Amino acid sequence: MTLAEIFSWPHVIDALTLGALYALIAVGYTMVYGIIQLINFAHGEVFMVGTYVALLAVLHTGMPLVAAIALAMLACMALGLLIDFTAYLPLRRRSPGVDAVSIAGLTAFALLAVAYFELGRREVTGLPVLLVTAALALIPLGLLVLALLSMAGRLGRPKGQVASDRLSALITAIGMSLSLQTIAQLLWTADYRAFPASALPAFFGRTIWTVGEPPHQAAILGKEIVIWVAAAVLMVGLGALVSFTRTGRAMRACAQDKETAALMGVNVNSVIGFTFAVGSAMAAIAGVLYAVKVGGNISPRMGYYPGVIAFAAAVLGGIGSIRGAVAGGLVIGITQSVGGGVTLWGLERLAHGLGAIGWEGGRAGLERLVAALAPRISAYDFAFAFGLMILVILVRPWGLFGKPGGKRA
Repeated sequence: MTLAEIFSWPHVIDALTLGALYALIAVGYTMVYGIIQLINFAHGEVFMVGTYVALLAVLHTGMPLVAAIALAMLACMALGLLIDFTAYLPLRRRSPGVDAVSIAGLTAFALLAVAYFELGRREVTGLPVLLVTAALALIPLGLLVLALLSMAGRLGRPKGQVASDRLSALITAIGMSLSLQTIAQLLWTADYRAFPASALPAFFGRTIWTVGEPPHQAAILGKEIVIWVAAAVLMVGLGALVSFTRTGRAMRACAQDKETAALMGVNVNSVIGFTFAVGSAMAAIAGVLYAVKVGGNISPRMGYYPGVIAFAAAVLGGIGSIRGAVAGGLVIGITQSVGGGVTLWGLERLAHGLGAIGWEGGRAGLERLVAALAPRISAYDFAFAFGLMILVILVRPWGLFGKPGGKRA
């Protein structure tokens, strides 16, 4: 394997397309974190819901794909506001009782979600498994409520309060994520679906350009052009919104200091809700374009993989920085596309070097390793993405575009 083969046009096109999609998703993570310093782990499920809304609109109403995407954006904006209102706003208002009840409720739903996913509708000792799980959940839920109430009473110091806030938000976000997955599976089943070819514009499947020379020639399809242009336009528009509008100034003020912004007349909760809505709309667009790119992959769990990868992109780029989300998405996309090939190439060069110095045992061992890895190296793209993220944050814990100890809108 040569570097020319690894960085051939098919891999470059795939890397740019994946990177653009990851950037669209990562922006949602980074915008929310930039203002409230919390990660919305339900963002991948917003991505999934937007895709389903567009799919159902196309299938049941014959709506054009562009109109279906607009509808999905509106639905996801409403869902983003609902997530903020039900999961995060109660935590910002800091009532121990509200914390305990909301987290316990979401934990209960999460336990039921796990039971439904893993055990389905089977029965345990003649009773529905959901009923058995609910009964068993009462014990840990009761302990959870008592622990939260006790923690709220004992940790009155600022440092302890911050730790409690972040723990509460983490549990709430995970519970919301599992809740949305379960609701989606109950509504739409776990079957994989895809946009019918007849519903997609003919332009999507048309070859626009052919680049490179055989055997590394590649066709750039219309759908890839659409993904690149959509990502570029949305990122420029979002940057303009944050930098040059009154709402953007309010967002940057809240990212800097929410208490001071409130004293200056900024409605902090409205700004946070708007941020959730904008990030959710971006996720809806990314979800539809992702489904168009990969084909029949629409399911209640479709948001997990791209959501986690996009989170890695946001962290790598500098979470809280919109430029960082774009850069992180592109870097992660490139890493996923060529990371396996670069790894095999490096191992082959190392084996050659060991042979050159006379260590035939080491050379033979590495050659066997390469032969074993080669057929399934693409399955490790997840590991390559996170491995790169870990390497970057070991050197720059604040990411590529973040600032040490700084907050970015």
